[in-house]
Amino acid sequence: MKTPGAVLLLLWSALVVVAAEQSCLTEVRGMQRELITLVEQQREELRLAKAQVEKQIDALKNEVRPSNVAFSTSFSVKTDKHIGPLKTDTTLLFDLVFTNVGNAYDTTTGLFTAPLKGVYQFNYHIFAGGDQGAGHGAGAKLFKNKDEVVTAYNHVAPHDINTSQSVILQLQEGDTVCLLLEAGWWVAAYTGHLTTFSGHLLFAVGY
Repeated sequence: MKTPGAVLLLLWSALVVVAAEQSCLTEVRGMQRELITLVEQQREELRLAKAQVEKQIDALKNEVRPSNVAFSTSFSVKTDKHIGPLKTDTTLLFDLVFTNVGNAYDTTTGLFTAPLKGVYQFNYHIFAGGDQGAGHGAGAKLFKNKDEVVTAYNHVAPHDINTSQSVILQLQEGDTVCLLLEAGWWVAAYTGHLTTFSGHLLFAVGY
């Protein structure tokens, strides 16, 4: 038969074991909480990193600019006719598009809008059908935004009139270029497309 002291010792030992198990369980639960917290932190860091990468990708996409820009136009007509002479200066609307790489030329406004900063070359040829101009010369002026840059003009002649011009311009993104028919001038819009307006990007600047 066990003595009271031995019983107390056994009870004490059991209590020690139980306390140790509870302490160990508490430590395990604490470690679990720490692991869960760590996983949540890493998950949040991963989410932020993913969002940052997506933001950088979007920024790169927005920085992409067309590397090729070129257009060539004339008048779309079924029969030969003349434009002008008019009483006011008028932007020529070239509605027949041979080429419009980069879609920078707008047939509804007659404007070429630079899609990126760069150096561009523009060419145009004006034809007029001689004495049909009722005593007026033929030609057109090239404008950059609201500024006149170059002019192609030929005086009154009893025969067909031809005149042309070419210029190289450095443009900022959004700059516009167009041809303006001055009041009193005229051009021919023939089915043979003798009057033309074209341009292209030589090289981009700053990319």
